[in-house]
Amino acid sequence: MFMKTSVLIRNARLADGSAPVDILVSGGVIAAKAPAGTLSADSAEKVLDASGKLVLPGLFDIHAHLCQPGREDKERVATATAAALHGGVTGLMAMPDTDPVMDNAAQITTFMEICRTDALVEVIPSGCLTKGDGGEEQASYDSLRAKGVRFITDGDRAPDNMLLLYRAMQYASNLNLTFALRGDVPSLTAKATMHPGTTSYRLGLTGSPSCAEEIGMETIIRLSVETGNSLHVQTVSTAGSVDILRRCKPETAGLSAEAALHHLLFTHEDVGRYDTSYKTLPPLRDQSDVDALIAAVNDGAIDCIVSDHTPCTPFSKLQDFVVAPQGMIALDTFLPAIYQYLVEPGKMSWQTVARACSDAPRRLMGLPPVSLEEGAPANLVLFDPEGETPVTDETLRSRARNTPFLGKTLKGKVEAVVLGEQLHCF
Repeated sequence: MFMKTSVLIRNARLADGSAPVDILVSGGVIAAKAPAGTLSADSAEKVLDASGKLVLPGLFDIHAHLCQPGREDKERVATATAAALHGGVTGLMAMPDTDPVMDNAAQITTFMEICRTDALVEVIPSGCLTKGDGGEEQASYDSLRAKGVRFITDGDRAPDNMLLLYRAMQYASNLNLTFALRGDVPSLTAKATMHPGTTSYRLGLTGSPSCAEEIGMETIIRLSVETGNSLHVQTVSTAGSVDILRRCKPETAGLSAEAALHHLLFTHEDVGRYDTSYKTLPPLRDQSDVDALIAAVNDGAIDCIVSDHTPCTPFSKLQDFVVAPQGMIALDTFLPAIYQYLVEPGKMSWQTVARACSDAPRRLMGLPPVSLEEGAPANLVLFDPEGETPVTDETLRSRARNTPFLGKTLKGKVEAVVLGEQLHCF
């Protein structure tokens, strides 16, 4: 539920580990922040006891597929943003793979009209790299930029026409756009369904070699340097790609990268016996790749953790592994999954989570960081490490159900989100 009200959060811990505080939100801003126990309960209409709990800045996810308009059988803006709130996410960048795709100003306008009426969190659209997401002719970047688009991408489609990409980057070099691209060599991965290794051999499935991502990444980085464009590398999944980022970032202005949460949590062995809920793009890799990605997020070589929220219809994921679509939903469970798999085991600190899931993505979007100081707009998440998040048909806010967590219970719970004048309690 949500309500418009003033709220006092008492005895909350912060991500930086400083002493607990009281935070008063009134009129959509942080009206007061003081040592725990010093603000009066009479100052607010609603009081939340945050003893033993954590207040985090609202998270921002720069890679989510919202599907509307045109693909409402998979997801809607209303359901995706409700799922985002449930997972501690207060802002999203939507991929342009709607139907029609967002390759021109008119489609951006249509999408934003839907968001104005249905979205529960801030939503910013990205624009298509090519017309119709077809990979053959560049989209109208001038009109997209005029509508406020900052990121150009074809979503999950990796560029395979390097001449087109080179000319598109040349054309856009003075528009202050960031190209968000996935490293890949499509001719190497066209028929691949998972990572090559013991599991793919046992299941008789074609593997997608790590070198395809790494060769593709080297190429798009070189093109961005040649044309002077900012480049954001999407869904980095291999240790070799991390090595490339470590080598190139110090000498390449405007280069950033993301890792999808599932690549930090799972390996190709989780596919088990053809479990399509673990079929992703890029595929899940080895444990050594997972370890390298986590280390890269911790030291900043990878800037952001993203959901890569990819809704699929129930029937499509029931198909044979080879033909089932790639992707899993992640917004509903975003923060609890981070806590259970990364924070609680000591693999990642809350400060790193705040940086990789809030500060860095907002910086890349040209947005100011979320502040928890007096006078700042209210945008915060109350998380209970001792709580639980059951993942069932009844609790999921997303329209889709393609998550490996279905039927399980995750540690930790997003207890409340304060966004502007709205208080959302779960």
